[in-house]
Formats: sequence, C-alpha cells, structure tokens
Amino acid sequence: MLRTADWPLRRGLVIAEVAVLGGLNGEQVVRWLVQHEPPTAGEAVYFVVGVVAGGLALARRRLPERTAALAASAIALSLVFSMVGFFAEPDATLNGDPEAIAVILLVGASCHRVPPRGAGGLALLGGVAVVAAPGLRYGIDFTTLAVAVLWALLWGCGVAVGLMLRDGDVRREAALSAARNRERLALARELHDLVAHHITGVVVRTQAAGVVLAGSPEQELIQEIEHAGAEALAAVRRLVMMLRSPDQLALVTTGGLVETVEAAVDGDEAVTVELASGLAELAVAPETVSTVHRVVLESLTNVRKHAPEARRVSVTVASAAEGQSLRIEVHNDGLRPGRARRSPGGYGLVGMRERIVALGGTLTAGEHGERGWRVLADLPLPGGAAADRPPERGMTR
Repeated sequence: MLRTADWPLRRGLVIAEVAVLGGLNGEQVVRWLVQHEPPTAGEAVYFVVGVVAGGLALARRRLPERTAALAASAIALSLVFSMVGFFAEPDATLNGDPEAIAVILLVGASCHRVPPRGAGGLALLGGVAVVAAPGLRYGIDFTTLAVAVLWALLWGCGVAVGLMLRDGDVRREAALSAARNRERLALARELHDLVAHHITGVVVRTQAAGVVLAGSPEQELIQEIEHAGAEALAAVRRLVMMLRSPDQLALVTTGGLVETVEAAVDGDEAVTVELASGLAELAVAPETVSTVHRVVLESLTNVRKHAPEARRVSVTVASAAEGQSLRIEVHNDGLRPGRARRSPGGYGLVGMRERIVALGGTLTAGEHGERGWRVLADLPLPGGAAADRPPERGMTR
C-alpha cells in the first residue's frame, strides 16, 4: 500500500484510472450520440455492467480492506452477464469493454492486498472472466480471439504488478523489523556497560564496608552481598557478550553531555552548534547521553547523504519544559521542494525512534520552513517527562 508521503503518485494513478475507465465508457456514449442511434438492449446492459465494474475498481482505493469483496463482486458480475450473453445472444457489438479493465485492476489489487489463497482464487477467476467474455458475448471469430489474447496479456500484467507491490511491502516490513531489532540489540549490548557501572559501585562499597566491619558479626553478610554482586556482574557480561558481534564496538558514550555533542559533530565547520548554558551541570542519565550522541550523529549523517547542498546545518541542545526534558534539534536548509515526498527513505531514523521511545521520549522528522528539514527529539530528564510531545509525522528522508 502506498504511504501518505506518496500521495502525489497515488493521485496521479487515480486520475489515470478515472481517465481510462471514463474514456472507454464515454466513447460509447459519444458514438451513440454521433450516430443518432439508441443503444440496443445488449449494448445498454453491457454499458451498465462496465460502469458498475469501474465503480467497484475505483472504490478499492477508498476501501482497501474490502478489496477481496469488491473484486469478487466485479468478477461474478462479469461471469454472470457473459453466461447470459452466451445463452441469450443479445444484439450487441464488440466495444472497448471497460469492464475488463476494471476486473484486471481489481485482480492486481487482490494480488497485492488479499491473503495468498484468496488472491490466487480471485486471480484465476478474474482471468477466466476477462478472457472468456469476448467469445461468450459476441461469438467466436478472429476479432474476439484477438481481443481475448489482449485481455489475457493485460491480466498477466495486472497479476505481475500486484505481486511486485506485495513483494515490495513484504521487503519494506522486513527492513523496518530488522532496523528495530538492530536497535534493540544495540540497547542490549549497552546494557552491560550501564549495569556494570552501577553493580561495580555496589561491589566496591560492599568491599569497603567489609573492611570497616572486619571481625564483626555482619562481616559474613557483607561478604555474601559482595559475592552476589560479582556473580550478577559476571552473568550480565556473559549474556551480553553473546549478543555482541566482533565488528561492533560499544556504543555507550562515557563523557558528559557537552563532550558527547561535540564528539558527534566531530569538528565539522559547516555545522553550527548551539548549546544552552548549564548543560554541563545538567543531571543526565548515561543512556540519555548515549541517545543524544546517536540522534546527532544519525541526523548529520542523513544531512551529508541526502542534502549535500545544504548551506546551513545547526545542532541545538537545550533543556525544555522547565528542566523536565532535554530537546535536541538538528536543522538544515538543503531540502528541495517536493524532495521529501519522493524519497523512498532509509531506516536509520526507525532505529533512532526505537531507542528514544524506549526512554519515554518522542521523535519527529520532517519539512520545516520553505527549504528546511528538521529532526526534533525530546528526552525526559530524571523526574520529568518528555516535553511538548508533537504529533508523529513521516520519519524517512
């Protein structure tokens, strides 16, 4: 299914479908008016069938969850009137047959959206309906056979396009899932560094307490606490080492918030860094510092990759909501008009969002101003919640 960001493409496809279906039906009406001959009963019936089938084909865009029912209705309508035409032999002449186009569109949509078994059945019945209709309705001759071959080819194209769209959706979902899983594994690998820091502090304090309480009745209890802490630290290390790949380095940033932002910018003179006063003294959890590093680094990577012509790139970090949250904003002016809507996008921001949501924060990314693109992240600080949670927008670039 097309994403909201691809609305111009979707609108173009809708206009094309309306033009084709409306043009084929309108051609018959114009022909009747020009020839000053009223349609025969058979031609009138097939015209109505074509209009109804076209309406069902267009309705699938408004009701994608009803694609199977719409396709089944159009196919059944086509088959029924083909059989009526075979037995009644109506006085009709071969025409553009918009009904066949509508059935082919619905077959393609079924191959895209309907579960495999249902899609296979609808595709088969739809192929029978469009290929058999010319011969059953108008008799078998060279012209109707040629038309049947044409419909068969178009039916094959409809099935192929539907399957390609289905494959594209599957691949995209798999890529999104892989991006989320990679970020979760990265967070799991960071768990060792974060937990080890705190457990080591507990063990050191326990050892100090053992020295102070040497010879007292509490010394045995202190030693048990020390031993339990050491075992917990070893267990965490063993578990996380199984998740760690040889070519992957630890992602935790051990410096302060200001040093972390400066390290992510890496002295790039094209980037303007604006840090609010008091950030160095701000109480920020280690996982938040690591996430700030990831947000700035990923955002600047996207700027270099997707907007190399940007003349101004800024990174702003400040506390928000009266110190309840930390706000990171990366903005550039290298967006061409309409570029964000056409870009298929990557998955870096998907993983970034997974990390931020896990901390209780929010992330938005999208157009900002006439030529601007902005990544805005809000991370809660100790005792606070993410500030001013904005509505989620398209996150790919």
